[in-house]
Amino acid sequence: MGGIPIRKKVKEKTVERSVQIEGFIRLYGRMSSEPVVEILQQDFDYSFLGAEMASSAITNFNTTSAKIRDVFPQAIFDDRLVAPFGSDIQSAVPQENVDANCRLIYWYYRAVNNLGLSVQP
Repeated sequence: MGGIPIRKKVKEKTVERSVQIEGFIRLYGRMSSEPVVEILQQDFDYSFLGAEMASSAITNFNTTSAKIRDVFPQAIFDDRLVAPFGSDIQSAVPQENVDANCRLIYWYYRAVNNLGLSVQP
């Protein structure tokens, strides 16, 4: 038996998700649940670091965070939202949830401070 081979092209569409986790710093005043300052890791000018500026945005971001903590030693810093998410894409938190969680953390510390309690994050 013989014949002419027939080739069939198969096109497959794939959906590829890319998740980039970006660090952020939000500074709040004593009387507002809206951030006064927001620093995004990838969208910030680190030139003020001068000789301390590195070629890595994450290194510059961490240096900036440390400097802010040094300038405001009495401020409350809470790193719960920057814990590593792991490799599961589903664990990435949507922006709306980050905003809501930041406000909840702000209100928590405000309530605790109004009660005169001492809290460590």
